[in-house]
Amino acid sequence: MRIRVAGRMLRTSRRFLGVTAAAIATILVGTLPSAGADKPPSPSEYIDHVGGEAKLVPPGALRLDGNRMICGHRPTVLDDSLDDYAAAYPGFLIINPKLMNRISTPVKMWIFAHECAHQFRGPDEETADCFAVQRGRRERWLTEEGLEEVCAFIKPAKADMMHLSGSQRCEAMQRCYKDPSVR
Repeated sequence: MRIRVAGRMLRTSRRFLGVTAAAIATILVGTLPSAGADKPPSPSEYIDHVGGEAKLVPPGALRLDGNRMICGHRPTVLDDSLDDYAAAYPGFLIINPKLMNRISTPVKMWIFAHECAHQFRGPDEETADCFAVQRGRRERWLTEEGLEEVCAFIKPAKADMMHLSGSQRCEAMQRCYKDPSVR
């Protein structure tokens, strides 16, 4: 599938989660009028750029299937035109509600936690995966059955420059989930 982002055609696949904040910011920084050369877009600049029905949800106000989702003091942009389930920009998250409505609650919450992890742990995908499953286990919204749903969702993904294959990611997440040092 091809989409146009910031005037460039990109090849994308919804099977790959978590477009890194650095990659997206690099693409958009040069195309947003108020964004400086070293400054990623703000949520409102992002919304102005994508147009449509994108809207800003204040920190702590997002609910996924009735569950309050928190990523520190970071807001979330709801963008039906995002060609992935979610993404992370420096300082905010983006969720595609149309795609998220197609998946189970544990997978939605894992995706949100994965993108939130990029805010606190950086662009590394393995770290974000581990952060998400450990957060889910610690907060008791991710059970072993829920982790299996996440694994079933991610397993078809092929490896790319930023991600291991889905089955490798699943194995790593299962190890993180079982880590006895997580409380």
